[in-house]
Amino acid sequence: MATESIYESTSEALIRVQQFDSTSLSREADLGNQLNFKEAVAPANALIDIYRRIPLTALEDFSDTQLNAIGKQAQADFNVFKQILDFDATTADASTTRTSILTTLKTRRDPLFDQLWQYVAYGVARITDTSLLETQARATIQSIKDQSDKLTEQLKVAKINADEALAAIRAVAAEQGVSQQASYFKQEVDDQELLAATWLTYTYKFAAAVGVFAVFSLFLHKIEWIKPEGSAEMFQLISSKFLIFGVLGYLLLMASRNYTTHKHNAVVNRHRQNALLTYRALVEASANKGTEDIVLAHAASCIFSPQETGFSHGKGESTSGSKSILELMTKSVTKSTD
Repeated sequence: MATESIYESTSEALIRVQQFDSTSLSREADLGNQLNFKEAVAPANALIDIYRRIPLTALEDFSDTQLNAIGKQAQADFNVFKQILDFDATTADASTTRTSILTTLKTRRDPLFDQLWQYVAYGVARITDTSLLETQARATIQSIKDQSDKLTEQLKVAKINADEALAAIRAVAAEQGVSQQASYFKQEVDDQELLAATWLTYTYKFAAAVGVFAVFSLFLHKIEWIKPEGSAEMFQLISSKFLIFGVLGYLLLMASRNYTTHKHNAVVNRHRQNALLTYRALVEASANKGTEDIVLAHAASCIFSPQETGFSHGKGESTSGSKSILELMTKSVTKSTD
C-alpha cells in the first residue's frame, strides 16, 4: 500500500499533465513566426495521451516506488511545458534554447512509453476487468436505488404537504364562496329592516291619527256648523264617523301588517344567513355520510323553503323538510346495514 503523501503528490502531478491544454504552448501571438512553439503542440499531445491512459483509480493499487516513477515522469514533462510557457524571446540565446526544448519534446515520447507502458497496460486491464466493472455497477445501482428511495420519500412528503395545502385552499375558497352567498341574505336583511322601520313609523302615525280623531269625534257634535238638526243629519254624522274610523283603522291595520311582514322577512333572511354560515361546521362535525346528508338537506330546506308573508292567514307547508330528512335517515340506515 502506498503512503498517503506520495499518493496525493503523484495524483496531483498526473492530473496536472492530463488536464494541460497543449494549444497554450504555441504562443504565436507573442513570439511571432520565428520563435513560436507551434511545432511543440503535436509532441505534447502525444505525451499527454500516454498519461491519460493511466486512470487515476489505478493509482490506489501501486506501491510507493511505482508512484514515484509515475510522478517523476509527469513532473519532468510538465517542467518542459513550463519552460515553453516561460520562454523569453529577448534573451541572448533564445533561438538555441528554443531548439533544445523542441528537440527534447520531440524525442520524449518513446522513452516515456518505455517507462510507463506497464502502468498503462495495468490501467487498461483494470478498467476492462469484468468483476471490477460488476462491482462498480452494483455500487452505482445501489447508489441510484438509495437516491431514488430518498427522492420517493421526499416526493411523498411533498405530496402530503401539497394535499394539505390544497385542502386548506379549497376550505378557504369554500368559506369565501359561502360568505359571498351569505352576503345576499345580509343585504336582504338590511333592506327589510329599513322597510320595517318605515312602516313602523307609518303605524305610529296612523295610530296617533285614530286616537286624535277619536278624541275629536267626542266634541264633533258640539261644533255649531256641524251640529245635527235632525235625525237625518244625526245619521249622516254617525255614518261619517264610522267611515273615517274605518279608513283610518284599515290604514293602521295595513301599516302594522306591512311592518310585521318586513320584520318577519328580516328575521327569516337573518336565519338563512346564519344557516348558510354555520352549516359547514355542522357538516365537518358529522360522524358519517348519512348525517352529513341530513345536515345539508335541513340547511337547504331552511335556506330555500318559501317564507310566509304578513298577508297570509294559513301556515306554510312545514312537513317537506321533515319528510326529506326522514327519507335521508332511511337511506343512511339502509346503506349502513348493507
